[in-house]
Amino acid sequence: MKKILFPTEFSKHAPAVFNYAVELAYFFEAKLIMVHAFGKPEVRATSQKSLADKADTVVEKLVDLVDNHIPADYKDKIKIDYHAKVGFPAESILELALEEEVDLIVMGMTGRTNALETIFGSCALAVLNRADCQVLAIPEKAKFEGIDNIAFTTNFEFMDFEAIHYLKKWSKVFDAPIHCLHIVEKNENETVALKKMMVIRETFKDDPMVEGDIRLGDFVNGIEKFAKSKKADIVAMLSHKRNFISRIVESSSMKGVAKRISIPLLVIKDNAFEVDDSAWEWVEIANSIA
Repeated sequence: MKKILFPTEFSKHAPAVFNYAVELAYFFEAKLIMVHAFGKPEVRATSQKSLADKADTVVEKLVDLVDNHIPADYKDKIKIDYHAKVGFPAESILELALEEEVDLIVMGMTGRTNALETIFGSCALAVLNRADCQVLAIPEKAKFEGIDNIAFTTNFEFMDFEAIHYLKKWSKVFDAPIHCLHIVEKNENETVALKKMMVIRETFKDDPMVEGDIRLGDFVNGIEKFAKSKKADIVAMLSHKRNFISRIVESSSMKGVAKRISIPLLVIKDNAFEVDDSAWEWVEIANSIA
């Protein structure tokens, strides 16, 4: 990981989210890119001097945020860039992520529960759905206390194999086990699911940092309970059709969902890494089980 993007709106939650971004930048030895988007696209019609003055003010606030919250021994070890962008936040974040070839976006979620876009924040939801790189979304009350355990949701699909290999980089940096989980829901054959999980266990049998488990029940509640039982600091999932984000988007009942999102979500994009040829053998074995 070479570049981490931290977008902020200077909310009261910003220092806690920044903590995640700066810690990851330190441990992965990555550049940290700070950005705040202000105004709307039509603001570009404003005088260049006014825009320049506003941009200077934004950069000063970004610098203050860093100076006030970065650990003292990190200051000389992390390269930090500052950006003030004119435009809608989500569009600006996505643009900058592409321009800078960012590997990870670290951003906050809101905790309000009256609608989907206020559960995640309309900006965070847009970035989660549209970013080409990985996105780490931090719940409102989360605080960085290290990454000692990682939970990963698997649906026994092709890219799950590559996602586990991607997570092994995090596992190595933080010495954190990866706990793979599949939730068996209604209309799914538990025996088949167990056999497929055995394929994961067999595939990674020589790696003590990767383990697999299945649980019965509701997807959202099941993940939260499993993650807490493993003391997971991050829940990771692939950005595919049956992931956590999609199920929340498609859910007809939003009430209470945000209250159960208490662990940071690492959304792994299935186009964000190269495919290992060995993955084909893994998925063929998994698909042959019925």
